[in-house]
Amino acid sequence: MTPPGRPACLLALAALCACAGAPPVRPPPTPSPLTAPASPPVAAPDCLPGEAGDPAGVEAACARQLQRVDDPALRLRRALALEQLGRDAEAIAELQRLVSADPAHAAARARLAERYEAVGRFGEAEVELQALAQAVPGRPEGWRRLAAFYVRRGLTENARAAEARARDAEARPQRELRPLRPSGR
Repeated sequence: MTPPGRPACLLALAALCACAGAPPVRPPPTPSPLTAPASPPVAAPDCLPGEAGDPAGVEAACARQLQRVDDPALRLRRALALEQLGRDAEAIAELQRLVSADPAHAAARARLAERYEAVGRFGEAEVELQALAQAVPGRPEGWRRLAAFYVRRGLTENARAAEARARDAEARPQRELRPLRPSGR
């Protein structure tokens, strides 16, 4: 079917139909925005109350959803809502479950390290930041985050070492190409 609003296509189609002896095809009438019926409201997922600034609603909705299905995105969203509510112990537990299920989940590791640091569990924060940096050693972001942590803790030598690793990661090409062989022509 031809999309409405494309008269050149319609003329070409009408010409083809006329040649074949078929009646011309008319596009369906396009409703005016003033007379168009209102579209029915789209049902939102249970976990959207937080879009309006309701972290308690997000937390409750995500908890209900997590009883039905274990979804990493829901678990992370619930942890963020728990953080906003000031329930750090529960947020940490949620993030720990997420990291234990998927150790490569970088966002969960980063948030877990932040929560550990916020509650004064610096050793655990350092472990998470090191794991985050070492998960992708060729990317400087993890090393910079670790260096910033060391600066906040006053560990300047460790910060220098982490910053050096970040510079090394930046200096490395992302992809090494092999040289092309000479052409035979």
